[in-house]
Amino acid sequence: MLDAKKLMKYILLTILIFLSLSSIGQANDAYLRLTFIKAKEGSNYSENLTQKFARLHQQRIEDGIINGWDLWQVINSRQTPFSHVVVTLTDISKMDSLYSGVDMQKVFPDMTNNDIKTFYENNITSRDIIGDYIITTVKNISKSNTIPEEFMVMNFMKVKEGKFKTFENMEIDLTMAAMQNEKFRTGWTLQKRIDKYGTDLYWNYLTVDWYAKYSDYIKASSIPTIDADKDYQSMMAIRDLRDRTVLRKIMSVR
Repeated sequence: MLDAKKLMKYILLTILIFLSLSSIGQANDAYLRLTFIKAKEGSNYSENLTQKFARLHQQRIEDGIINGWDLWQVINSRQTPFSHVVVTLTDISKMDSLYSGVDMQKVFPDMTNNDIKTFYENNITSRDIIGDYIITTVKNISKSNTIPEEFMVMNFMKVKEGKFKTFENMEIDLTMAAMQNEKFRTGWTLQKRIDKYGTDLYWNYLTVDWYAKYSDYIKASSIPTIDADKDYQSMMAIRDLRDRTVLRKIMSVR
């Protein structure tokens, strides 16, 4: 059982991660580091994430290095280049310590130096890091003031250079209108990639569709097809939907 102080800390940090993932408005000093990982077949990397890395990042939170850590797993991951997405929550005051480590023996006092070395070596051989990105939230539209749902759909967008603000305004306006009659999504988030710029980037914006159940995503995808209207065609002229990935939340650490 959590005592009252720890429970309040958990609630406050949960609210903070929600505000980061889905903050309303433009101003935001909270940032997300997205690490895309491909676990190798037959490895125990998933267990390492939930058992060891979760404890490690709990220590990073307690040491004031980061604000939160979430683990998401791709559904039907064999069709995507990555199997997991690790989301690390930070803010501008902690940005300079984002890549700082912790004393492993403090986290795992039962492990020897040789145990720790073996753990790191096995970790390297059990997975590939596909990408590492920094994003910030532009806008959130939510049907209720709840924390992010169990399922999310990440839509990777490539927006034309010089059309970023136009895209943001069009995406927000169209989604706000659509959410008024939304039956399946519980929320939507628009995020901007800020770690790198350039015409050769595969994606530079990200939208997230939130769902309470996987079946709701399937229902939303099964709606009878219609042609894009004039407004949507105008938005398609300045951005490409590169890919979309469905993920399920495995755990959150606060």
